[in-house]
Amino acid sequence: MKKSNKLLCCNYQDIKLRTLLTVFFLIAALKVNAGSFTDSSEKLAIENKKSEADITIKGVVLDELGQPMIGVTIVPKGSPKGTTTDFDGSFTIVVSSTTEALLFSYVGYETKEVAIANTTNLKVSMVPSSNSLNEIVIVGYGTQKKKNVLGAISSVKSDALVLSSAPSVLTGLQGKVAGLQISQNSAQPGGGFNIQIRGAGSINASNDPLIVIDGFPVTNLEQPGTGNRYDGGTQSILNSFNPNDIESIEVLKDASSTAIYGARAANGVILITTKKGNEGDVRVDYSGSYSYQKYNNSYEVLDLKEWMQLRNDAAKENWEFINKVYPYSPKTLEEANAAPVNGIPYKRIYSDEQIRNAGKGTDWLGLVTRNGVIEQNNLSLRGGTKSTKYFLSGNLFNQDGVIKNSGLKRTTFHFSLDQKLTDYINVGMNMTKSRIKNQNSQLGGDQYENSGIIRSAIQQSPEILAIDELGNYPINPDNALEPNPYSLLTISDEGVIDRTLTNFYAEIKPIKGLTARFQAGFDQGNSKRSTYLPRTTLYGALENGKATINSQEKNDDLFDFTLNYTTKLMEDNTFGLMVGYSQQTYRTEAATLGNSNFITDAFLWNNMNAGAGTKVTSSSKSENNFISYFTRFNYSYKDKYMLTSTIRRDGASVFAKNNKYGLFPSVAVGWDVSQESFMKSIDKYVSQFKIRFGYGQTGNASIGGSAFGAFYAQPAYLNPDESILIGVFPSRLENPDLKWETTTEKNLGVDFELFNRRVSGSFELYDRVISDLLTVKPINSYQEINTVWANIGSTQSKGIELTLSTLNIDRPDLKWRTTFTYSQFRTNWKERAPDWKPSVYMGYNDPVRAQYSQIADGVMQIGEVVPAQPDLYPGQIKIKDLNGFVRDAAGNPVTDENGRFLRTGAPDGKIDEADTVLLGSSDPDFVAGLNNTITWKNFQLNFQFNGMFGRKIVDQTDFAYGVTAVGVAQNGRNAVRNVYNRWTPDNPTNTRPGSHFGYTQYGSGDFFLQDASFVRLQNVSLSYNLPKKWFGKYMQGAAVRLDGQNLFTITKYDGIDPETDGYAAAYPNVKTYTVGIDLKF
Repeated sequence: MKKSNKLLCCNYQDIKLRTLLTVFFLIAALKVNAGSFTDSSEKLAIENKKSEADITIKGVVLDELGQPMIGVTIVPKGSPKGTTTDFDGSFTIVVSSTTEALLFSYVGYETKEVAIANTTNLKVSMVPSSNSLNEIVIVGYGTQKKKNVLGAISSVKSDALVLSSAPSVLTGLQGKVAGLQISQNSAQPGGGFNIQIRGAGSINASNDPLIVIDGFPVTNLEQPGTGNRYDGGTQSILNSFNPNDIESIEVLKDASSTAIYGARAANGVILITTKKGNEGDVRVDYSGSYSYQKYNNSYEVLDLKEWMQLRNDAAKENWEFINKVYPYSPKTLEEANAAPVNGIPYKRIYSDEQIRNAGKGTDWLGLVTRNGVIEQNNLSLRGGTKSTKYFLSGNLFNQDGVIKNSGLKRTTFHFSLDQKLTDYINVGMNMTKSRIKNQNSQLGGDQYENSGIIRSAIQQSPEILAIDELGNYPINPDNALEPNPYSLLTISDEGVIDRTLTNFYAEIKPIKGLTARFQAGFDQGNSKRSTYLPRTTLYGALENGKATINSQEKNDDLFDFTLNYTTKLMEDNTFGLMVGYSQQTYRTEAATLGNSNFITDAFLWNNMNAGAGTKVTSSSKSENNFISYFTRFNYSYKDKYMLTSTIRRDGASVFAKNNKYGLFPSVAVGWDVSQESFMKSIDKYVSQFKIRFGYGQTGNASIGGSAFGAFYAQPAYLNPDESILIGVFPSRLENPDLKWETTTEKNLGVDFELFNRRVSGSFELYDRVISDLLTVKPINSYQEINTVWANIGSTQSKGIELTLSTLNIDRPDLKWRTTFTYSQFRTNWKERAPDWKPSVYMGYNDPVRAQYSQIADGVMQIGEVVPAQPDLYPGQIKIKDLNGFVRDAAGNPVTDENGRFLRTGAPDGKIDEADTVLLGSSDPDFVAGLNNTITWKNFQLNFQFNGMFGRKIVDQTDFAYGVTAVGVAQNGRNAVRNVYNRWTPDNPTNTRPGSHFGYTQYGSGDFFLQDASFVRLQNVSLSYNLPKKWFGKYMQGAAVRLDGQNLFTITKYDGIDPETDGYAAAYPNVKTYTVGIDLKF
């Protein structure tokens, strides 16, 4: 299974970016040569015609809606040389006077031949090819016509993907594919995304889809992490790739379409195809944009005057609760002061005069935030002849985040070359090279010394100076474990990620219908993160300066070979057979180096030996191998009745020899009802109506390396001379019977086009079962070896998906098109592990991501009696008494066959585990997206809404700083303004508890769960194509655009953002405004 590096004929891993850019600009210079990349025969043909008179033909190309088409290829009939249309669909081409016609071609449209005659000005209208059904769709290891696709596949083209302010294409993909749920888990520059196709059915193995770029399955390459104190957040898997280089994205959702990828396709597959060259003159495109991000103080913390008054009030509330002054008992303040608990009488902290004379205090959030800026420049060259086609691009992306010390700089270079050697042999390559430089701010969401910069800025007292006259960074004397937020800006934390993805291919067509394709490539990446905590920081002072360097190197190699044969029998029967072999190796090496106790902060991490602390060193290495054999068979009768079947056999090194190989089959059938004769009478209403059904199995092996057994090394014992004895121990129990997690899925789908294609879309209904779930299982042991990887139980997901596109207005100068996506799923347990020990409130088929809780019943008021909670105090949360335990005659609880206590179904006067119920799932009830495009003359307006509904979360920031004022009283912490709404004897609200709600044995139940459903205006874009007459012959077109992102959100959720609020004080998701320009030469 081990793959030889000899598959690669050249070593491109050491190519420097400056060399690639040199090649870029050399080819750019060829713009002046209209005969660039022309072979000798083409040059001869041109020279022979120099004496003939030439004519210039101009015109415009429109689509079926009357809108200008960009990038249509135009060539004289019988000639290899041509041109393409520009921004407003116009073109200019010089042809010989003997030319009879021009050929117009575009993907998804019929090739059109237009006679020239005596005309020098043309207006050409393109027609979708067979109602767009001949459009080519990328599938695993090949392509298919859209009308022959039988799986649940959604395609998104490049013009719908690019967002000028986003470093990752995933931002542009949000809401555009039904069943694809993309949620941002951090709003920091380059922040990561949770990507799920049809939900998450696995419990411990990865739920991320397989991402394949130009046929190469890629893995994530993040900057190394170093723990909460250094937490730089997550990074998107696609940050290393320029969204402008992407031609199309296909999302494979059901098992019949993903089974061709076997063991790595259980969570769906995302196929990304990058741009390639095309036939025609060299075309140069430039796009640039500038974005502005406005930070607004959404956290609304208190200023000094407000904080001093609140601290007085909170201290009094706290003292009265501890001393049980009314309303917590009949005791008066005077009585309690006479004999205070702990001997401490009540005393105000600040006088009225001190409060009056107080200013605003330290604005911590103002000191650590700023307005963000994003700059992006993109330059590309595209062109070629019949023999040689090329595409080159370079991208510079620079973002300064709204939190100081957070930023991302990215440089990417992309090159694609396709060369036709003979009529039977084609070769080519794709290469993307990138460098990302991350500047990290500390984003930890934990408390005390683990607080990140945002959390510490919220909680730090406004009474504390940011920096004193001696240059010191004071800390809160009432809580010495909380860092000075301003001091965290002195931390140096830098990450660098270098990545090169290269693919080489060769295609041989020895006979008609047969294509042999060889592909070899590598994905080489290096990531490094260097961090230094100076003595100006709380933790850095404890360590006398602390330096850490984390590095990681990954090398993924791929070799694919496929044979594809297609033929027709008796015109109506089309057959296709593909067989293939694939081999991929993943290698990762990581190392950590650290030291502390430096004599100066000046060295940062550049002189580890200068530290007198205990050196920290560690390293690791892993290698995973996959080997695969696969085949696909296609059959179609008159494009009316269709069949597709695939089989893949995968071998993976992550499993022991007993279960190293797995077999993953699929089959799909389709019936295009609209092709039947009985549909002819309504064909003007029903252009297409295709019913399809698919069944298949896929696998999941995303559990790390050698999960059946693993080892680690650590200092174990001291020898008699006190030297350390190093031992190697198994970290978990070996399981030679560990096997694949298998997904079995059935999918029923319908594709339709109605009312002369003004209404189109698809509907999916699926049932997915994931069996032999992979999980780390605890075992009963008093030794260090107390876990084992095991297969347990199964889950079942059922869902529906809808994609609906409508042409609402269709006039010569005004078009309005809408696309709506909707997806809904439920994932429940189907089978539990044999030794499952359920809690009393757990059902056998509960949701996988179930939310269990007791039910809150409001806030206890003064004078109220709660029989089931006799020791509850006013201001604390009441819990509903719903259930009790069934007991036998001896008073012992009665259990069912699973060992679970039985419940009576009636209150029993006590609050305990019997009162816990299933609230639902943390998964949303449904997800929807709505995209609108309105075109009026040279203007185009696009606006997109995304929504997530039926999801409940806790506002962690409000829970920490907006509910209780105890921290203000005891530790001098600050609070958010919502704390004013807390329950007090003078504010006996039933919607917010008092500061001491947590001083009870009963908890808070579901009191703080909020409906996090939302509808967000994700993006608004307005563009204007400038009249071509402004530029003359020097430019083909230009456009200006204005974009707005994350402009507003409609939600009942009280927190900062219902999407990114995963922990207290998360990186804020802010509005972004962009101005951009596009130029074509």
